[in-house]
Parts: sequence; structure tokens; C-alpha cells
Amino acid sequence: MVSNFFFTLIAVTDIGFMSVIGVTEQAAIGYISLLYLFFFMAGFSYTRGAQILIAQKNGQNKHKTIGLILDNMLVVIMGVALILWLILFLFGRIILENILQDPDVIAASYAYLDIRKWGFFASFLGSAFIAFYSGIGRTKILALAIVSMSVSNIFLNWVLIFGHFGFPAMGIEGAAYASNFAEFLSTGIMLIGLHVLKLRKKNHLLYFATISKNIIAKITNLSFPLVVQTLIGLAAWIVFFTLIEKMGKAELAISNNVKQIYTLLGIPTYALASSTNTIIGNLVGQRKVDEIIPTLKRIILISSVCIAVFTLPTFLFPSQLLGLISEEGLIQRSIHPLFVALVALQLYGFSTILFNCIASIGASLHSLIVETITISLYLAFIYLIFYVLEVNLTIAWTTEWFYWGSLALFSLSYLSFFNWRKNI
Repeated sequence: MVSNFFFTLIAVTDIGFMSVIGVTEQAAIGYISLLYLFFFMAGFSYTRGAQILIAQKNGQNKHKTIGLILDNMLVVIMGVALILWLILFLFGRIILENILQDPDVIAASYAYLDIRKWGFFASFLGSAFIAFYSGIGRTKILALAIVSMSVSNIFLNWVLIFGHFGFPAMGIEGAAYASNFAEFLSTGIMLIGLHVLKLRKKNHLLYFATISKNIIAKITNLSFPLVVQTLIGLAAWIVFFTLIEKMGKAELAISNNVKQIYTLLGIPTYALASSTNTIIGNLVGQRKVDEIIPTLKRIILISSVCIAVFTLPTFLFPSQLLGLISEEGLIQRSIHPLFVALVALQLYGFSTILFNCIASIGASLHSLIVETITISLYLAFIYLIFYVLEVNLTIAWTTEWFYWGSLALFSLSYLSFFNWRKNI
């Protein structure tokens, strides 16, 4: 939770700094952060599959196999980082011109993305180490790495965006440089942690002695459905925000503000969902099938309580929180969409943990089917909202209710009616 709080704080502070620069920059950085996340999650989701395997091997005390999994995963993940960098290097401007319509937003977005694409190499390597540390349950080093990333990012944003200590005022480009440096710093700390905690030799890490097609195939078979379902989910977000941009850049800026608060308050659930992969994966490795559902219920209870505690102050003081990241003229217009998003968080806290459990028990193909059905219905609902009813921004945000409610229903149906215990 600590790690995810500071990781999310990076995006929130970027939005906050851009609110000082202008509505165009604020709209651009929020949208490009989402687009960058789409590409990044292709690699990160691949590591989630490896995390589940690492957790299972840790539960079986097969430590040297963990090193083989990590080494083979790194070969794949850094290749993906290079491919994505090349895509943005060759087609970045074309992509933006085909999905956005405001010329000023396009120009500001490309200025940020052209620099930000270098961060793929650090963020993909870092996501591999996150999978390793999470899989073996040694997450304190992650907190240190990501807190350092957040603090350095905020400081460098202040220095590079506004021009302090002799640096020129770079505006939105300064935010991109700050984020890249912070990610490389975080990854360096995680790499040093392998030696400080004496984990490299114990788990036989980073020797690259055996690059095995079989191991890569096993990771890929488990990870591919996770990658696809994550990209499908984020593609739906991009569709949503692309349609919001066509309402106007003020509406896009408002939605970016709401999304950042929504993401920030959802951190406990996101962290618990990630922990679900490790905890349930460990139980699967030990063949403790009867403990899976009781454990899942405990995680959901903790998540529900955390969401309630985190969202209550925002319900009571929405203007004060929005005032930290939003232009003054947009605060009142942001309150009603924010309230809709806060209600959606309650559904999110229940559904995402159920959904992660499906992947954690090794049923990643079934989780892909669940996600595909949910997204298909979600896109149909978005079409109804934007093209048939042509509603305002507040009603548009009820699409989150529909998505998380549908995901909860289908996930619960799978865990209740399918014989997944037999497969374990």
C-alpha cells in the first residue's frame, strides 16, 4: 500500500504541477499518462504471471527455480520494452493525431511522450523486480524504492518544470525528464537490494545460465491472458477518455483530476489485489485448497473497510482535495463526477480481488473470458451513454459502476459454480 501510494502520488503531483501551467498541459499530461500506462501494463502484466509462479515455487521452497523464472522473464520483458520504444519513436505523433482532435493538446502530449518513452527500460526492469519481491513476500524494499522514486520525482518536477537552481523552465517536458530519472533511481534501489538482502545467491538470480524455451512458454501461457485482459481494460479507459476529450479540454482536465483521486483512494484495494496473487498463489503451491475461499473473504473485508475509511473524508471535504490538483475554476464542476467515482470504488474493492483470485488459482484463461465479456458489455454501455443519450460528464462517469458491477458478478459466478478446485 505504501509503495502504491507513492507511485500514484507521482501522477497526482504531475497533474497538480500542470494545473499551474495551464488547462491544455493538464489535459495533455493526464491523457498521455494513461496512454503510457497502456503500453507499460503490457510488460507489467507479463510479470504478474511470473509473480504467481514465483509465489508457487516459494511455497514449495524451490528457491533456485525462482532465479530461472526471473532470468527468463527479464529476457522477454526487456525485448518488449525495446519494441514499444520503437513503436513510439516511429509512430508516436501519428498515434496522437489519430485519437485526439485539439491541436494544442496534441502538441503538448507529443512533447511529453517523446521524452517519456525512455522510461520504458527502467519501468519494465523495475516491474520484473516488483514481481520477484512480491512473489517471495519481501516487499519492504519496494516501499523504499518507490518512496524514493516519488520524492525525487516531486522535487525534480519543481526544479525542471519551473526552472530552479539554474535549470531552464521546461514546462511539460520537465515533468517527463523528472519521471524518467525517478524510475531509473527506483529500479537501481531494487537492484542493490538483491545484494544487500543476500537474495541473489539464495534464489540464483541474474546468472542467465539457462534461457529455456520451456520456462518462457510456461510464463507466457500464464501471463498472456493477463496481458490481454489488462490491455483490454486499459483500452476501454482510453476510449472513455478519448470521448471525454471530444466534450472539451475542460471536461478532459476535470476527468483527469477525478481519475487521479479515484486511483489514489483505490490504492488499498489495488495493493490487496496484488497481494491476492501472492497469497492465493502460495496456497495453491501448498495445495491448501480449502483455505482459499476463507482467505479471499478476509482480503475482501479488509479492502472494504479501507475503501470506506479512505473515501469518507473525500465525501466530506471534496473541494479541499480537488483544490490541491485542480484549477480553481474547475473545482465545483468536478465535485459531482468525483462523488460518482467514489461510489464506484466500493464496487471496485469487491470485484478486483475476486477477479485476481481467478488468475491466482491458475485459471488465467477463464479470467480472460470474464474480462472480455465484461469489457464488451462496458463498451456497449459507453456507446449508449455517449452516442445515444449524449449525457453530461457526471452521468458519463456511471460507466464505472457498470464495469465493476459486471466484473464482480461474472467473477463471483465463476468461483461459485465452476469446479476450479479439481484443477488445483
